[in-house]
Amino acid sequence: MKQIALVIAMLAIIVTGYAQEAKQEAIMSIDEAKVMLSNNQLLQAQEELNYAQSKISELLSEELVKFIPDAPDGFTLNDRSAQSLGQAGAIIGSANSVAASGTYSKEDVELELSIVVGGLIGQSGGLAGLANLFGGMASTNTKKVRINGYNATSEYDSDNQSGTLTIKVGEKITVIVEGEYLEDVNILKTLAEQVDLAGLEEAF
Repeated sequence: MKQIALVIAMLAIIVTGYAQEAKQEAIMSIDEAKVMLSNNQLLQAQEELNYAQSKISELLSEELVKFIPDAPDGFTLNDRSAQSLGQAGAIIGSANSVAASGTYSKEDVELELSIVVGGLIGQSGGLAGLANLFGGMASTNTKKVRINGYNATSEYDSDNQSGTLTIKVGEKITVIVEGEYLEDVNILKTLAEQVDLAGLEEAF
């Protein structure tokens, strides 16, 4: 137990050190950009600002992944990660977009929870929102629900035993829970309710 506690403490120190390093790099790049702008070195200034933006996105990703919940009872958390969407984010509306995800499993059942901040997906309410945004039609197995006070859309295909729960959090955040081989679609809601949605909205 002492060894486990020591490893956890060391990891916490490493993560904190990495965050501080990324923050300092962002500040330095912004300061460099100011000097370059004053010297009319516009392209060089833009490169420095882009680098600073990438470091800020890394910091945002580190904060966002904290909102990926632990596994529901009986499930295993297989992976928890976050990343800046970068140029992919620019394609869907914002180079500042960040996303985090967690994957879970229980025998044949597979779940994935994603949180997207910024971009068209984050702002429109997920892929279902994008479909509606560009003229898509809601399918007959779609219904409106609420998760911890937030509006959501639930979709379930009983033939394929697959479903999606999409939650709109504020103006620019979307939480998406997807599942396959579902015997009970309510597990999507159970997992979604473990996300601190109010805290997520306040933080981003």
